[in-house]
Amino acid sequence: MITGRFAPSPTGPLHMGSLVTALASYCSIKQAGGEWLVRIDDLDPPRQDPNAVNAIIRCLTAHGLHPDRPIIFQSDHAAAYESALQKLAPHLFYCNCTRKQLRAHDRYPGTCRAAKSPLPDRAVRVLMSDTEHGYGDGFLGPVDGNFAAQLGDFIVKRRDGLISYNLATAVDDGNTISEVLRGQDLLPVTAPQRYLMHLLGLTTPNYAHIPCLEFADGTKLSKQTHAPPLNDAIALSNLRAALSYLGFHAPQAADSVDTLLFWAVEHFDLSKVPSQLPKYRPSAPAF
Repeated sequence: MITGRFAPSPTGPLHMGSLVTALASYCSIKQAGGEWLVRIDDLDPPRQDPNAVNAIIRCLTAHGLHPDRPIIFQSDHAAAYESALQKLAPHLFYCNCTRKQLRAHDRYPGTCRAAKSPLPDRAVRVLMSDTEHGYGDGFLGPVDGNFAAQLGDFIVKRRDGLISYNLATAVDDGNTISEVLRGQDLLPVTAPQRYLMHLLGLTTPNYAHIPCLEFADGTKLSKQTHAPPLNDAIALSNLRAALSYLGFHAPQAADSVDTLLFWAVEHFDLSKVPSQLPKYRPSAPAF
């Protein structure tokens, strides 16, 4: 079964950039007859908004983007992540370097590689091997996969004990997901996630990284850049706008959320998504 997912972090409400990515993922998977899942990536409590999960679920529901299985929470998968760390043990070391010490380096210089025994209050890093793991991206084409040169030894468990985003995502995507369609802002994390899947013996998904929606000055829409939250009361207008950013213009006859989504799934074509999306216009355009 083909499976895809939309995996927001609960750090705030969804915005138009979120909807563009979620809609593209949804249309691509549903057009192929697959299952579309929603996973809440809630692994960093200090950064999370306690109201965000309910707001995200309400927003997706209002826009007709219903997952085909119950919503998944990464916070429920602690045992799976710890099991993965045990499997990775031959490739791990324990790093005591501070951010200040590493600031002058493009990638981790290997300072603590000899620290192979577990030690408290240290970040856990993966020892990178100098191997090529290039892959074909469904939107960008061939992607270089020289992980050692690109990444250096990266963190899989933080000094504060929290599992890294890359390890959690590698475990979850490698176990359940066959297609990952997401924004190009996440292209840099694909290499470490694929490398972890390789070490864990998991099957890597097919990837497609589409352009991110940007403000007029080229800044990506995000919670950090104060992107306005979606107004659930105008879901139909929001969906039309998201489709237009992706390069598709639905007929006016598609006058409900359900009929518009039906049209979108039927007509979505990843090859027709522009290499650069039109700039975001805060005043909801009349598409």
